[in-house]
Amino acid sequence: MKYGRLNIIVGCVVIFIAALGGFALGFTIENNLNDDIYMVSYTRLLLKAGHTHGMPFALYNLIIGSLADRLELADRMKKRLSYLAIGTLFMPIGLILRGLTGGAMTFAPVVMIGALCFLGSTGIMLKGALDSRE
Repeated sequence: MKYGRLNIIVGCVVIFIAALGGFALGFTIENNLNDDIYMVSYTRLLLKAGHTHGMPFALYNLIIGSLADRLELADRMKKRLSYLAIGTLFMPIGLILRGLTGGAMTFAPVVMIGALCFLGSTGIMLKGALDSRE
C-alpha cells in the first residue's frame, strides 16, 4: 500500500476527532434549550456542520486509502488523488473555524478549497475506476 496508507491514517484520526466533537456538542445541548424548544445559534449550527462533514470525509479518506493503489492510474495521479482526498478535510475545518469566529466569512474560502478538493478527487477516482479492467 504505497499511496493509500496516509489516507487511512488521516481518516482514522479525523473520525476520532469528529467523534470527540460530537460528544462535546452532545454534552452542551442543554444550553440550547429554551422552554423545551431547541434554539440553535448560527455558531452552533456551523460547529455541527463541521462535525457532520468531518465524519463522511474521514470515511471518504478510508475508502480512497483502500482503493487508490488498485486503480489504473499513473503513480503521479494516485499521489494527487491521495492528497486531494486529504484536502477535502479543509471543508469541515473551515466550517469549524467559521463557527468558532461567530460565522465570520473570513474562513469561507477554506470551505471552498475542501469542496474543490472533493470534486477533483472524485474526478480522478472516476477516471481510475473507468479505466480499470478487473
